[in-house]
Amino acid sequence: MVRETTYPPSHADLVAKSLTYIRENHPNYWRSISDQERQQEAEADASRAEHYAQILISQGVFESAAWSQSIREMILGGMGD
Repeated sequence: MVRETTYPPSHADLVAKSLTYIRENHPNYWRSISDQERQQEAEADASRAEHYAQILISQGVFESAAWSQSIREMILGGMGD
């Protein structure tokens, strides 16, 4: 079941989204790094997403659109896809 995103998403939700994305879309990379490295990378992705979303919101982008764009670019695009 897919859970609807609420805005703003929590830091924990962003970390989980990053971990899920890496595990499901980059399994070789996932296996090549430690749990600690995965967590650090996911935390950094979440922090970047939070920062970018706030910039977009301050520029007048609607909150839901800002978060969607930020998540796409900072978490889902974070592996150089």
